[in-house]
Amino acid sequence: MRRLALLISTIMLVVLVGTVAAQEEITLVIWGEGGITQCAADMTADACTPYGRTVIEGWEAAHPNIKLQIEDHGWDEELRQNIVTAQLGGTAPDIITGESFMPSLVANGSLAPLAISEEVMANQVAGPLLPVTDAEGTVYGIAAFTAVFALEVNADVVRKAGLDPDTLDLSTWNKVTEVARQISAAGSGEYYGFSLLGPTQWPVAAQFRVAPYVYQTGADFCDEGCVNPTWNDEASIKVYEWFRELYQLTPPGLAFNGDEGFVFSQLFAGLDAMQTAGAWHPAWAASSGCADCRYFPLPVPDEGGARANVVVGNANYAVLESSTQKAEAMMFLEWLVSDEVQNDAFWAYGRLPSTQSALQTIAAVADGDTSSVPEYWDGEEPTAFTGRFLGYMDELLNGDVRKLPAWANNYPELNALWNTMFGEILTSDRSVKEILDDYQAQAEAIAAS
Repeated sequence: MRRLALLISTIMLVVLVGTVAAQEEITLVIWGEGGITQCAADMTADACTPYGRTVIEGWEAAHPNIKLQIEDHGWDEELRQNIVTAQLGGTAPDIITGESFMPSLVANGSLAPLAISEEVMANQVAGPLLPVTDAEGTVYGIAAFTAVFALEVNADVVRKAGLDPDTLDLSTWNKVTEVARQISAAGSGEYYGFSLLGPTQWPVAAQFRVAPYVYQTGADFCDEGCVNPTWNDEASIKVYEWFRELYQLTPPGLAFNGDEGFVFSQLFAGLDAMQTAGAWHPAWAASSGCADCRYFPLPVPDEGGARANVVVGNANYAVLESSTQKAEAMMFLEWLVSDEVQNDAFWAYGRLPSTQSALQTIAAVADGDTSSVPEYWDGEEPTAFTGRFLGYMDELLNGDVRKLPAWANNYPELNALWNTMFGEILTSDRSVKEILDDYQAQAEAIAAS
């Protein structure tokens, strides 16, 4: 009897200690993107949307003992460098976010394998997970939201040029070029046919918008594992020749402005008619006063050509292997892909969800079921608004969606070199093949160093 009582007492003590431990306050350090860092800085700021408030306040209400310390450490190359520095100095956070450089962190073992429920995992769309998936299929993160590309058209500019936006055939590269040429001619310097982004301070911004068209030809930027460059693949020559043509139909000086937001906002203002646009553009266009912006599938090289696209604006979140709070950090990743958060990412932040269920909900709104539209929505009629995203959603779910390659070695140097090459292609009279061969040799030397 005494032995039984002792056993019961021991069990109760273990349970009590476990309960106390579970209630101990811990802090997850998260290096996030703007959707949540702006709210972490100031919940009352105009930049803090209901999306960021849902992420932070919803989490803290459900997990009062797990505090969030959300920090802004930049984006793209700046963020990558800060992560590497923190790892070397032993000051890395629990959770990071990132985009084009995430495959390099997967490859070097920086990230912990994803550990979330099978049900939640089954709800993820495959494409957004590509940058955080290794060659064996192990997944190391989630996507808080995502995007692919489409062709954005300002129908009012098309009409101004004497063309009918309802009958435009923009299915191939040549047809897009011809329409852009007609619009530029009609504009006589007042408006132009296409808005092209050249090299910017973001190392991969232009490369993202070239990648789908490179993939359409069967070419790539590098070999398997992204060790050796393949820039001068014969198939990719026509890609860059086409971009050189489009550059001539872009407003003077715009491509090299360097401010990505300014470059693409000019279509909304009526300065040009077409551009390659991510899935955040429909909400941006609506808020910028583009009364009739439309979205078409990306053109392909020729009739019957292959579709291809790339995930972009794809905010992958992952837990660092060095974190001592992996279980709690994985819970936060699950929260980011919950229906509640994903719905707010769309309506409050203008970003495309990364889960099957959230995309189905948007499709239902486009079909007339507006029950999921939040009370705070004060934009245009929801059915029309969501209809603009259907093409993006079809591409995301059914297209040939890939990731932008991340170099195995000398990542920053090779991206910088590609930007220099692309700038020369746009502005030089040299043959594209000669330029590609020249920079291929330089890229090989850097990759091998």
